[in-house]
Amino acid sequence: MRILFLIAVSFVFVSPGAVAQVRDAPDSFRISYPDVYDNMHYNQALRPQVHYTPITGQIADATGLIRYNGVYHLFYMFDEWSKQRGENKNWGHATSSDCVHWAQQPPILNTVVDNRPGSGSGIVDWNNTLHLQTGIEKTLAVFYTDYGRGICLAFSKDGGKTWIRHKSNPLLPIRKGFRDPMVFWYKPDHSWRMVLYDEPGVSFYRSNNLLDWKFLSKLDGFFECPDLLCMPVDGKDDHKKWVLIDGNGAYTIGFFDGVKFQPLEEKQYLGVKTFYNRVGERTNYYTKDIYATQTWKQSYEGDGPFYQEAFMMIKGAPNHTRTWSQQLIFPVELSLKTINGKIWLCRNPIDAIKQLRQRETFLEDTLVEPGTNPLSSLAGDVYEMIFDLDVGNAAEIALTFRGQKAVWGSTSRQLAFMDSHIPVVPANNRIRLRVIVDRNSVEIYANQGEATITRLFYPDPHDRSYSLNAKGGSIRLVNMEVYELGSIWLKREAELGYTR
Repeated sequence: MRILFLIAVSFVFVSPGAVAQVRDAPDSFRISYPDVYDNMHYNQALRPQVHYTPITGQIADATGLIRYNGVYHLFYMFDEWSKQRGENKNWGHATSSDCVHWAQQPPILNTVVDNRPGSGSGIVDWNNTLHLQTGIEKTLAVFYTDYGRGICLAFSKDGGKTWIRHKSNPLLPIRKGFRDPMVFWYKPDHSWRMVLYDEPGVSFYRSNNLLDWKFLSKLDGFFECPDLLCMPVDGKDDHKKWVLIDGNGAYTIGFFDGVKFQPLEEKQYLGVKTFYNRVGERTNYYTKDIYATQTWKQSYEGDGPFYQEAFMMIKGAPNHTRTWSQQLIFPVELSLKTINGKIWLCRNPIDAIKQLRQRETFLEDTLVEPGTNPLSSLAGDVYEMIFDLDVGNAAEIALTFRGQKAVWGSTSRQLAFMDSHIPVVPANNRIRLRVIVDRNSVEIYANQGEATITRLFYPDPHDRSYSLNAKGGSIRLVNMEVYELGSIWLKREAELGYTR
């Protein structure tokens, strides 16, 4: 089995240039070869089982997301030989047929040639704008930040297997605070648009050939890794709104005429709503641990479903001994829904999560009184949980996941988890909570997905306990679905010769 691991390291993860860089790199967070050799699998105690991680190294921004011929291409900021992005920063690459089960591919771009490349976006050149197509395969293109030159383009003519940097690079010259190009097809005038971070806001550009870009307008007050979508409201194709999204998931609903984006409301933060307390004071509540949100475009016109990816971010030094660092969120589907007369951008796990469901526990119309726990039989480490709750007369409802407690209060009408707080307001005295618990993360989607919390946590590996408790009164479980989730890595581990 060790022979198979060594082969995988040699042919999948290491190139001669990368080896030389690692050996010479003055990086205190470098991952050693013996550690990698002994960890060529995905079954470590804190390794996520339903969230994407590279088999070794540090992952960051999801970037360059492309769907072509039924394959999802996931690119991401990556240093495969360090626990933080250091001397070997590149674009990692993985592919999937369902956006859930992933196969890691060799990286594209690199630290030296692309000057520590930064985030960007990807497209399928369906109408051969670049005039590079020579066979039946459409050209794939990624736009990225080269911190030595500017906004650059790389393309693939073989479905994403190999990538070539375009001779016209840079498309736009580098300057301070100018990065993260997001390119999309603008159907009304049959041309391309680019929105990118242009400190202290975002700028919009237009192109007919994907190489020459004309400045259109600028909008201040937005940040890195922008995304721009035209989405139906309540599923109605004749009622659409544009949504401009920041890298931290904050979004503004507005109008885009191909030249300027006109916000129609204040920016809303992911997991944050404006909340008025009992004395009329206005407060905002922020979620944590999510950054660099990007979406896969499912068609030439950028139609849905709109699947969003991002990474779970921890700031500060990676003070741990693991051979990987950080992870991506579970992909979510975005939708615009009218809730209490206002349009919200809602986030919910993509339907493909159902493929992972295994042993289940169902309850209906069950009274939960103080001191009782309908989750006492659970003893795993990876779950999907769905609760439809009548909050009854309880003063407090507590959900505990392996020692970490999420608490909803009837007075505050907030859900608090770790140091995150989101408003969760009952409708007809009922709330809905959907939770994905992985080995080192918890993601909570409240009501219709209009408020979410995403948090990394590091539980005691021996603590497999879960609880649902009411305090100060009883609650009623209208419906509860709990599924133990299978690992997305079993097939990949078998290919590498590892058996659990």
